[in-house]
Amino acid sequence: MLAIIKSRKSWAALFVLTSSALVFLSGCANATPGPAASSSTAPASSLALTLDVAGQEQLDWEWERVLRESPDAVRPMIDIVRFVDNDDWGTARESCMHDLGWPDVRATADGGLESGMIQNSQAGAHALAMYTCNAKYPMDPKYNVPLTDEGLGELFDYFTDELQPCLAAEGYDTPEAPSRETFIDTYAETGGWNLYEGVAGGGQSEWNEINKKCPQLPADVDE
Repeated sequence: MLAIIKSRKSWAALFVLTSSALVFLSGCANATPGPAASSSTAPASSLALTLDVAGQEQLDWEWERVLRESPDAVRPMIDIVRFVDNDDWGTARESCMHDLGWPDVRATADGGLESGMIQNSQAGAHALAMYTCNAKYPMDPKYNVPLTDEGLGELFDYFTDELQPCLAAEGYDTPEAPSRETFIDTYAETGGWNLYEGVAGGGQSEWNEINKKCPQLPADVDE
């Protein structure tokens, strides 16, 4: 499954298409057991005391995913272990998922997680584990600084000058470019221009390979 998420990078609120790679099966013997959804009466996470607004909104979104799978789950209070940065965001969550009993989870090249085959009966437990790891290892709030119009203009230039030609050279169709002004004005709501729209249907190996050849974000994204 592919999903658009808000990637917590220094170019804050960047919309990056990432690979979740969750395969839900009923009765698949390869599914890995995980912790059951919480039934405790613990209060909701107290991370609002330490996370910024953007970080808390992301965590709230993750909890909504848990409730979709386990409507009766009670939100646990989870202490932050440490903040992570762009380099260890995926690997920190991978290690955390392993600790919680999901050894098949792997960090992908684009910063997402590949979870392998998950039984339908384990979907709630998996979502809770993902929430727990995101709560323990949130992105450092220093990365959640809104992009300026100048920064969005630089991103637009990267899309038009480098990313679009790269994807075209690899044989992918890309949506028609909006105007620079439209891109800047609509980025906060829609991501402005999803060049990876035509890539989303490929398999995991293809996805990883094209992310290496044609990075979704410029190399100086963390500067």
